[in-house]
Amino acid sequence: MRVTSDDRTRRPGECSHHHLKLDAHGGIVACRDCGASLAPFWALRMLADQYALALAQIDRLQDRVSNADARILQLSTELDALAESERARKESSVVP
Repeated sequence: MRVTSDDRTRRPGECSHHHLKLDAHGGIVACRDCGASLAPFWALRMLADQYALALAQIDRLQDRVSNADARILQLSTELDALAESERARKESSVVP
C-alpha cells in the first residue's frame, strides 16, 4: 500500500475563500463564494496574513510619501536659489 499526502495550500481552480460569511450564533465560518465550511482558525489566520500584508503596504506607501516630501523640499530649495541668483544677475545688469 502506498500513502501520500498533498501539502499544497491551494489547488488549481479551487476557491481562495477570501469572502467570508460568519454565523455568530453557531460559530460557523463559510465561504460566501463557494459555500464551503471553513475552520475558524484557518479563517483567522488568513485574515491575520491579509492584515499583515496591508500594514506592510501602508509602511511602503508612507516611505514613498516621506521620500517624495524630502525631494520636493530639496527641489524647492534649489529653485529658490536659482530664482535668487537670477534676481541678483538682473539687478547687477540694470545698475549703470
